Amino acid sequence: MKVIVAKTAGFCWGVKRAMDAVLEASVHSGSHKVQTLGPLIHNPQALALIENRGVSVVTEPEHVQGGTVVIRAHGIPIQSLRGLKERQNQGELNIVNATCPEVAKVHNKIKKWSPKGYFTIILGSKGHPESIAHRSFAENGSIILSTMDEARQLTSKELSKCLIVAQTTYTVKDFQEISSFIESQATDCIVENTICEDTWMRQDEAESLSKRVDYVIVVGGRESSNTKHLAELAQRYGKPVQYVETAQEIDLSQFSGSETVGILAGASTPTWLVDEVVDYLEETNDSLSKLVKKLSRAFLTPLIWSTSVASASLGASQILNYPNDFFIASSVGFFIFSMYLSAPYLEPLGLGVKGPANAKFLEINRYLLLNVSMISALISLILSRQVGPSYFLCTLLAFAISLGYRIGLNTPQTKSLSLRSIPGSKDLFVPLSIAFLMITAPDFENVRTQDVQHYLIFLIIFTLALARTFIYDLRDMQKDQVLGKETLPIALGKTRSLWSISLLITFCIFAVGLSSDQEVNPVDLWNRIILITALGYPVFYWWFYHHRFSAGKPLLDVRPEFSFFLVGLLAIL
Repeated sequence: MKVIVAKTAGFCWGVKRAMDAVLEASVHSGSHKVQTLGPLIHNPQALALIENRGVSVVTEPEHVQGGTVVIRAHGIPIQSLRGLKERQNQGELNIVNATCPEVAKVHNKIKKWSPKGYFTIILGSKGHPESIAHRSFAENGSIILSTMDEARQLTSKELSKCLIVAQTTYTVKDFQEISSFIESQATDCIVENTICEDTWMRQDEAESLSKRVDYVIVVGGRESSNTKHLAELAQRYGKPVQYVETAQEIDLSQFSGSETVGILAGASTPTWLVDEVVDYLEETNDSLSKLVKKLSRAFLTPLIWSTSVASASLGASQILNYPNDFFIASSVGFFIFSMYLSAPYLEPLGLGVKGPANAKFLEINRYLLLNVSMISALISLILSRQVGPSYFLCTLLAFAISLGYRIGLNTPQTKSLSLRSIPGSKDLFVPLSIAFLMITAPDFENVRTQDVQHYLIFLIIFTLALARTFIYDLRDMQKDQVLGKETLPIALGKTRSLWSISLLITFCIFAVGLSSDQEVNPVDLWNRIILITALGYPVFYWWFYHHRFSAGKPLLDVRPEFSFFLVGLLAIL
């Protein structure tokens, strides 16, 4: 079976923005309650995880108690918002307005034309909270339509002077057909296509994907309007469709195992639920395909990461004139490989913070991954012994600290004292370990004095490793917050994290550019260019893959580890 996942699957930016607002409020709420006015999203599984963060749902404005109330992406009627603001002015509560800006644009369109006498026609779903909110801004009357039959029943009075807008998740084709019909019947008609870009991108992809596959599975909450539209679009192209909330709802008896299956997901469907569906479907593949998928999933990322670190170690050793550079690089590489494989099992909060799909994979393959991790650790220690006894002890210490991350030290003052009590400590430990084993530990063996070049190369390696960590943490920040995982970007916040790593990278670039030949030996023109390029690559990567292309997935993802391979070029120049 071949599985194709839509590039647009997962949270839209409006839902993501609302989720960020709720999770941020839950972090800083202290003892105060955090409530959302109506369910934040339509997915019960994700809502359950949010509730575990202490966030409750209230259905009516009058039910909102003290604390913080978050207005979801759908928005709320203007009358309800005014009532909440009055209570906020009296100090009863705090409002976090997470109304999607695309939804707010519809409000503004209605506020512009309704006072001028235009009757508002909203193309959307009756009873949907977004459409209900839109109606509250229509001073001169309004109606919600969803079909052509309903459009034909509009009265001459309503058609004499009307404004047409759409629920942001309405189907593009239906909007075009119905609005064209109304416009042809109306005396004075203004048409505002307010379907958001994310919606039409998903619908376009649903159309193109449905033409390429034999079967379509739509993942999302049953109450989600935009997810229902995706299922309807797939059915229009005559493809069999299963509409599910979780992987367990899929009827595998419908598949022979040779089909091409397309996966679509609504704007409020978490990516980890999509991953779970993909894993569930791929279990029907033949043994060889499953083995290749399993090995790739288990070892590809740690292999790339450890190889890139070993490559950078060779480059750094070339600059610092270290003997035994091959053994140092290999030892550090196997250290990273071992720690990456064992890290999920050392997580204090358990495998659950990896998400349901990943947790299941890690549990099933626990024996394989931990055994490979232990073998890699043993190889790392054997190689470190070839460098010398001091380097061996440094490597052993790094392993001990890594394993001790989970083990607390009991003290009279506190029940347990450990590295994990420091927010985001693991994110700092890995870059420090890499820089220490690559740059500092070899000097203990050779009894060499640290000078400016050592400090600068140490800082460069630490910065590149921290930048890689930040990129992955920032990418998964929302999922980590929902699942309860602690990372440094969560502790600092997204803006502070980006500023911190940007300033650190900028400092290193200036240090390399302004250093004299005596301070970094030998730093000729090419070496400087390579180091500066390696330092600039994480910034380019973040902008290109996570800022410029904020929706969908790129066809080619040159990983953040590429910066370490660039440093490795120093070994061959």
